[in-house]
Amino acid sequence: MEGVWFSHSTLEYWRAQFYPERREGRTYANFVCMRSASRQIKNRVRQTVALYSASVKPVSRSSGRSATAAAAYRNAERITDERTGEIHDYTRRSGVDHVEAFAPHGMAAQGSAELWNKAEAAEVRKNARVAREVLVALPHELDQVQRRELAKSIAQDLADRYGTAGTLAVHHPDRDGDNRNHHAHILMTTRRLDASGQLGEKTRELDDVKRGPEEVEWIRAMIEAQTNRSLERAGAEGRVDRRSLVEQRAAALDAGDMDRAAQLDRPATIHEGPRVTQIRRESARAGRAPLGALDRAAANDQSRQLVADRAELSTVSAQIIDFEKARIQRDSRARVEAMAADGMAEIRARFQQQQDFNARVDAERKRMADEQNRIAQERAALERQEKARAALKQIENDQLSRNDGPSKSRSGPDFGM
Repeated sequence: MEGVWFSHSTLEYWRAQFYPERREGRTYANFVCMRSASRQIKNRVRQTVALYSASVKPVSRSSGRSATAAAAYRNAERITDERTGEIHDYTRRSGVDHVEAFAPHGMAAQGSAELWNKAEAAEVRKNARVAREVLVALPHELDQVQRRELAKSIAQDLADRYGTAGTLAVHHPDRDGDNRNHHAHILMTTRRLDASGQLGEKTRELDDVKRGPEEVEWIRAMIEAQTNRSLERAGAEGRVDRRSLVEQRAAALDAGDMDRAAQLDRPATIHEGPRVTQIRRESARAGRAPLGALDRAAANDQSRQLVADRAELSTVSAQIIDFEKARIQRDSRARVEAMAADGMAEIRARFQQQQDFNARVDAERKRMADEQNRIAQERAALERQEKARAALKQIENDQLSRNDGPSKSRSGPDFGM
């Protein structure tokens, strides 16, 4: 269906054909704004495509952040920053499913407060990067235990590759957000852990201009492979793909998968970040519209709406195509049946013609045979007549010969006496 789109009025007409209960008082705009319907459509479209998201970001003092605060918030813990004396208490925070510390193989994991105070103490620059966060989407197709195991395997691969330690926190989806948004925050140190349990040299490869992008790509590929292995072990049909929507759509078009290409023909969502998320929550609690121009939030809302719109359009278009195919098949069957009937009639006519011709040939053969018999009989009769005439002539000749011969009753000459 690439490049095939319908106007709103056309779509509304076909929707009325397929969904009669929506004919009265429902316009296209009313329908696509229904959140529940949009979510059902998006779920149908993506039922065989698991969600993939992975990002790597630094926690830097230059942006007013600290490793202790980041860990406390993500892990829903209480951590005192020994460098500043500030207490970060997020123990009342909800939505955290699982928290666990990790370290390279053969080394002991350290507690969150101990590790992140070491990370802060190891840096002296005011713009230092004190931690690095890997944010990973966990497939909703997995159960709770499987998601935890996936997060731990990803964190362990990171620790083994870079020699770093850290903590991971598995989060539930937000109550007011997408209920499929299970995710993990993997916070790791920017320095390698030595044999004594202290933080040593920096992991410069992730900050290097040349190696940095290559390492980030390795991380994304590793997360893709780990996630797909987990989905396969769980018996789920869906698989994740780290490629961009543009790359995936191009591959689908090359493979001739028009349905998949249509699903991927949508704008990518824009990551809103913690500040936009905080504004959303505060506005919801206050019962008012978000303050400020939340362009990214609006863009995401429009993108989600567009996905729902196109998904429904694809569904309706597919139904139209199915009806058209059925009509073509019916017409084709009718034409074939008509051609078959005409063909049988022609075959019968030709058979009758052949029968008539054969009858004429047989009659001609019989006439010729009768004629030959008649000629043979006439020839035999003529031959008999010829034989009879010859025999009669022979008898006449014999008779004449007897009459013309000398008389043997007298002896001597006749003197007329």
